[in-house]
Amino acid sequence: MSDDLAYLSAHVPAYGGYADEADRHDTDMRVRAFVGEKVTEALARLQGALSPEASAAGDRTLLQCMFTDQTFIRRIEHARLDDGAMTALVAADRRLIESASAAETVDAAGFEPLLAAIDRQFELRYEPLPATI
Repeated sequence: MSDDLAYLSAHVPAYGGYADEADRHDTDMRVRAFVGEKVTEALARLQGALSPEASAAGDRTLLQCMFTDQTFIRRIEHARLDDGAMTALVAADRRLIESASAAETVDAAGFEPLLAAIDRQFELRYEPLPATI
């Protein structure tokens, strides 16, 4: 987990992880902000080269970044996360940030598949969480 934390700390300002209940919402917000920034930059860079469908997919991903996933937050806010769950969440965040970082160099043809990968990484963040709210 220390390698993942070091990577995330280097890429996401003030990344706090999930050990402290008070920091969990903030950590989620910072991860989503990073992803949103990378997608926004790619949309601007690829403007005119993207199909209407690809642009719409980018907008959907941006909405996911702008607004808190209430289900995710409710499940994580006061959950008792053991070391394994925290390690898995940090690893999932790293994969999400790595995927989003690829937006810096993606071309128009690779934009929609990249967004699908980002969306999938958001979904995988649920796996280590308790199933009940």
